[in-house]
Amino acid sequence: MKVDNYKKRIRESFNRRAKTYDNYSIIQKEVANRVFDRLSAIKIKPKLILDLGCGTGSLTQKISVLYPDAKIIPLDFSEKMLRICRSKVNDASPVCADIENIPINESCFDLIISSLTFHWATDLYGTFLKSYKLLKNDGCFLFSSIGPDTLFELRNALLKVDAHERVNRFIDMHHYGDALLKIGFSDPVVDNEKIIVEYNSFCDVLKSLKKIGANTVEKISEKKLSKRDYRTALDGYEINENSNYPVTYEVLYGLAWKKTPS
Repeated sequence: MKVDNYKKRIRESFNRRAKTYDNYSIIQKEVANRVFDRLSAIKIKPKLILDLGCGTGSLTQKISVLYPDAKIIPLDFSEKMLRICRSKVNDASPVCADIENIPINESCFDLIISSLTFHWATDLYGTFLKSYKLLKNDGCFLFSSIGPDTLFELRNALLKVDAHERVNRFIDMHHYGDALLKIGFSDPVVDNEKIIVEYNSFCDVLKSLKKIGANTVEKISEKKLSKRDYRTALDGYEINENSNYPVTYEVLYGLAWKKTPS
């Protein structure tokens, strides 16, 4: 399968769901809040900020309030989501582009921030390297992503049907830390936590992913789920003591700096 086809499918999915994204993006908003809390604890006064994978602008909007004098460039490859972001932050300068093909070459940013975007990258190292090059000396790099335990309940339930991969696999946080170190970032810190969202039904679990456009898988299965397959997955989903359907997100957080060489 061609990589560009995968990214095209992701973009089309997010464009289709731009209007419903804010109503269903529970975990995305929560993680954006937690990234913002971490940002608020860092003593910096950035003049130019790049928000990678801004989506509909939940984090962008918060940053604009925290740093009212800074120029913010929200970047996303979904033009429809970017439009919504722009309506929330009027004085931002949005750029429609892929995080793996950023059309900026200057080392000009004081802060590069991103929430729940890097797990969509097909070349994480290359994406981090580009971010490093875009930062000024003493610039800050802050991000969140998701780890391998994300959606494990749904993955296990669907594997009851057959061996087809219908949920993406995500890389471990140590790979993020190793990439930051190898590139040359200073003082990299990567940690993780698990956030569990409960749904009333298996249908609601699937809808929560579909309505935000996050149901694109890298490996396309030629076998579609039949009603019988759906029932098998439903029966195989492990509900909790409240008879709800838990969905686990392993959230990774990263913080690093581009220091002036001594």
